[in-house]
Amino acid sequence: MKQLLFCMVLILGIVALIGSCAKKDDSTAATAASTLDPMTCPSDNTDCITAGWHQNELDWNAVSGATSYTIYWSTSTGVSSSSTAITGITDDNYTHTGLDNGTTYYYKGATVNSAGTGSLSDEVSATPRTGPTVTEACTFGE
Repeated sequence: MKQLLFCMVLILGIVALIGSCAKKDDSTAATAASTLDPMTCPSDNTDCITAGWHQNELDWNAVSGATSYTIYWSTSTGVSSSSTAITGITDDNYTHTGLDNGTTYYYKGATVNSAGTGSLSDEVSATPRTGPTVTEACTFGE
């Protein structure tokens, strides 16, 4: 009987030891993601975004420790992490194409690494250009 009790205690001890060794420390991963610096503009928010023809070009400073970037965007102010996302960007710039000229687009970005996604940047916006309006027909050579 003592041997059976000893074996049961030994087995329970081994199970407890294995369980404690197998636990993953998620606090380290969460801390690593939250300590990533946010995306910032080269000098001020006007240098972060440039409107083009049916596109907006975004540019930011590379962030140490980031393996990629995510851009969140909307046609309304107040962009959040639940807004439309463009993921897997590995450069420190991105050209958002296929946009409607004359519509303002709002953006926030976040750094990403294996631990998760960092905090969102400040919001920037730009309106892709509209072309000139022709008000009078011109005839050349007259």
